[in-house]
Amino acid sequence: MRLPLETLLLIVHLVHLTTAVPVPVARRSTSFRALRGLTPLVNSFSNGHTYKHAPTKYFYESTFNSHYDGRFASAELPFRERVWNLRLMLKAYTETMDQIGIQTWIMHGCLLGWWWNGGLMPWDKDLDFLVEEEGMQELGEWWNMTVHHFPAASLGLDDARSAESNRWASERHAAQDDESDPKEDDTARSKRLAWEQEVHENGKKYLLEVNPNYNNKSTSDKYNLIDARWIDTSNGLYIDITTLHIAPLSSAQESDLNNNNEDDPFSLTPSFTTHPSPHEPDPYSEEIQLYVKDTHAYLSSQIYPLRTSYLEKVAIKVPFAYEEVLLEEYGSEALTESWYNGYAFESEKGVWVERNPSLEEARYFRAKSGRMTGRSAGTGRIGHGWMGEGSLGSAVEGEGGA
Repeated sequence: MRLPLETLLLIVHLVHLTTAVPVPVARRSTSFRALRGLTPLVNSFSNGHTYKHAPTKYFYESTFNSHYDGRFASAELPFRERVWNLRLMLKAYTETMDQIGIQTWIMHGCLLGWWWNGGLMPWDKDLDFLVEEEGMQELGEWWNMTVHHFPAASLGLDDARSAESNRWASERHAAQDDESDPKEDDTARSKRLAWEQEVHENGKKYLLEVNPNYNNKSTSDKYNLIDARWIDTSNGLYIDITTLHIAPLSSAQESDLNNNNEDDPFSLTPSFTTHPSPHEPDPYSEEIQLYVKDTHAYLSSQIYPLRTSYLEKVAIKVPFAYEEVLLEEYGSEALTESWYNGYAFESEKGVWVERNPSLEEARYFRAKSGRMTGRSAGTGRIGHGWMGEGSLGSAVEGEGGA
């Protein structure tokens, strides 16, 4: 029997495919060229050229500010416009994750802002959320590079049709928003109103982009600490999304599990902890050690069960032991000092107001200058360089503060 020429060529082609050596594909963020039609820019302002020493880095930022995606932004937004857009982005992200069934919760600066007054810190330029391993896997396999459009009504911006009306996004804290901004001249105000009008007319588009390195659990992968981003395609603002990983068992725990001692159900060796807190591991509980690639380490009882609350009047989740988590990450000063980064907290109004420190505050900060009592705490951290294998405890031995 003689096979047709086309069949013979197909067989040769298949043999070639099965014997060819695969060429590794560089894992870089989606190119600017591929985003034409989605981005408003004609040129990219990404800082990828500054990371030639880090060929595995996926997400790049902008050349002008690390809190913007340079594929979608050419300049920073003024303060009022930035806060307004962050609020819209927060609402869009949390509602999308809820609709697709991904459990997510605020951390880091977002959590600190929530603790003070249920709002964003005025100096924050991005938002931080965590998801579980299963959630990140689903985002990577099913939702990567999806574009989510929100009309004005869905964002609470359509007075005529939205039950929320325009109050949600346009409400300004008394000291921060309602009063005129001395830094905003007529030109800046006109531009801001034009931007807001465009959102009223056309809504918002957000890109969910997942880092293909999300399944690399090693803390050595320091250029890929961010596993996914929710990006505002009109201005480059984004939400950083990172994965909460389950730490591997220690050798003693593995030995206990393998022995399967049915006579003593409480024979498992207690896990180590880096937390000098009320949440020390209980040998009679099922405490699980968790960590994030940015070297933060937690106990499961610090995170779960998640609490429901509101940030900027948007329903969100927060860790169960939220205050303990904040103390370990930022130190006690972050929960007591009412002046920081050019802003003072007015407890009567419950808002942060931009002003210089008082004489008393200035003396206090000068007195403690140079001491190891800043906003960063050395607890609850593991070291960069842990490869994601073996006991997490070995990564902590000998590590100092952050």
